Amino acid sequence: MSRTSFIKSFVALGSVVVLVAACATQSDTEETTGAAETTESSAAETAEAVEAEVCDVNGNSQGITEDKIILGAFTPMTGPVADPGNGALLGQQVVFDEVNAAGGIDGRMIEFVTADDKYDPAEAQAAARRLNEQDGVFAFSGSIGTPNFVAVLPYIMSEEIPAIGPYAPSNQVGVIANPNVYMIWPNFVDEFQVSTRYLIEQVKPKKLAMIQMQGDVGDDALKGVQNALEGTDYELTTIVPVEATTTDYSPMVQELKDSGADWVISINQPTGTGQVIQAAKKIGYEPKWLTQSDMTDGGWIAAFGADTEGLVAATKAAPLNSDDPKVQEFVSKFKAATGADPTLWNAVGYAQALVTVEALKNAPALTRSCLEYSLQTMSGFETGLIPPVTFSVDSRQGTTAVGVAQVQNGEVVQVAPFAPVS
Repeated sequence: MSRTSFIKSFVALGSVVVLVAACATQSDTEETTGAAETTESSAAETAEAVEAEVCDVNGNSQGITEDKIILGAFTPMTGPVADPGNGALLGQQVVFDEVNAAGGIDGRMIEFVTADDKYDPAEAQAAARRLNEQDGVFAFSGSIGTPNFVAVLPYIMSEEIPAIGPYAPSNQVGVIANPNVYMIWPNFVDEFQVSTRYLIEQVKPKKLAMIQMQGDVGDDALKGVQNALEGTDYELTTIVPVEATTTDYSPMVQELKDSGADWVISINQPTGTGQVIQAAKKIGYEPKWLTQSDMTDGGWIAAFGADTEGLVAATKAAPLNSDDPKVQEFVSKFKAATGADPTLWNAVGYAQALVTVEALKNAPALTRSCLEYSLQTMSGFETGLIPPVTFSVDSRQGTTAVGVAQVQNGEVVQVAPFAPVS
């Protein structure tokens, strides 16, 4: 029984008592009526007490009107990560449109307000503040990018804004230290630990090197690689730094070539990763590449073509060419709604929005406190695109499973199934 049903049962119990009382003899009317009123009042008070115990039903309900639920997202819509950002926004909008077409949530339509943060921390801080203070959003749903999202964490915490499913793999997200953020994507430590372990155990490269974007993203990826290499004969002696805004990769790829590595581990924004691979090829250096899960996007593979062949990457969402019925249901729904085949980023946004909608539907009341209660009691929720989502009072990491895929003949092929990170 859901918490909402549990609360309603108290009211139903009070109604039954009143009905029985009405059948009493006339001589007992006054006494019975008084008892019934007392019981009914007691049931109502008990229901209120249960609600108050689980969440604050009279708490902050900004963004909730009689006919509307206002949600927001700050995400890259221009700049180096525009394609993932816009792709995820479209995936979310497809879900919200479907919910609205079916009558909304308790008759309220979802209004989705977005802001371009350009993958820039300062822009993200301004965008989040504008969404909360000017647009009056109820909660943040989704978003793409780690440095931009992490920059907003202090504001999210100070304002106690529920933030659901951001694609911001970081060891600062999905942890109880930031309790208002509900993460549905494993971080880069876990991702690179799994993919690197697969590489050394199954592929057995001769020598490894790494090109590493500076900041939390790169630090987490490096930690994951080091975790996987610990206790093995492999060493990572060449680590080449790069910035998210770098456009000339010539000196970096020369250093990688000089290392003699036959496999290069890359953590960078998607466009930069493709440009690194192309720059290496121009100087006659053609190693194999291990990258983050972003590069399993069909749009990215199409953009960089044959240069992506053989690339290995972790997976956090099911490949869209999977014959899994739930995946194909998403593909069909998305194509019917937009007229286009979905990308990985459309799937990311779709999963983000499904989790948001599920939490809204199960909230005892539409307050921020009760939305967070609904999230904290979410268990085994199936989106069909990512592993089942489970949170708790003490956990903000909804999924922990990572798979591995490889680009083969232009297609993403799962080479290791989703498994919990150990």
